[in-house]
Amino acid sequence: MQSFFFIHLNKQFIRINLHDIKYVEALAHHVKIYTDHGNFIPHLSLKQLETKLPMDLFARVNRSTLVPLQRIVSFDKDTAFLKDKKFSFTDKYKKEFEEKVTILLHQENNAGKTPE
Repeated sequence: MQSFFFIHLNKQFIRINLHDIKYVEALAHHVKIYTDHGNFIPHLSLKQLETKLPMDLFARVNRSTLVPLQRIVSFDKDTAFLKDKKFSFTDKYKKEFEEKVTILLHQENNAGKTPE
């Protein structure tokens, strides 16, 4: 898959690099794509954009927000935190998000038992 795509704005095609995307928000019948190089509002729905993005690199956190997994600094049961922004999870998307990320947890060994 390509690491970029083009959007149509003002009679020209603008290149958007995937790694430059900070997050995407739905606006009525459009989306607003926030990038390191500016914000863009193409005539696309969030669903249309979502079908074109590599979903192993992006996750919906709620009905109207899509974030790149690489931009998530931390998260808790209710919120995903980016460097300068935070988004609330909805239950549906929280579960899907947790299935996409690797989470390492400390596990206690049972005292007195030898490993098998």
